[in-house]
Amino acid sequence: MLFAAVLAGRWVRHALLVDADGAWREPGFLDGLLPALVVEEVAPEPPAPPFHVNRTTVDTLTCLPGVGAVLAGRIVAERARGGPFRNAADLRRVKGIGPKLSERLGPLLLYDTGPGAARSEASSFDPPGR
Repeated sequence: MLFAAVLAGRWVRHALLVDADGAWREPGFLDGLLPALVVEEVAPEPPAPPFHVNRTTVDTLTCLPGVGAVLAGRIVAERARGGPFRNAADLRRVKGIGPKLSERLGPLLLYDTGPGAARSEASSFDPPGR
């Protein structure tokens, strides 16, 4: 039985690697038989600060240092309840943001201070400069 398996293996190897003329096949002839290479998709880079604090989403706010999902949710909830944030000191209205964190987040956030500042219900990320 073992002899038959070895003989069958030699026959299969010969059938695959040697062409009808007895010459060795090209090394890449099996490439067509193999499945295509699957390329894994790389997750996109998270958006980079500064963010418009009065228009950005919870997910985007979590990209800020010291801001997790819970605190980002509180920022959005306070924005909806109390109106737009006008400066870094306004962030202290949010439970969990004290003077140190608001000072650290200040340069990473953009604030609406003009006449359209009441537009706090928009929830899409708006990159700076647009």
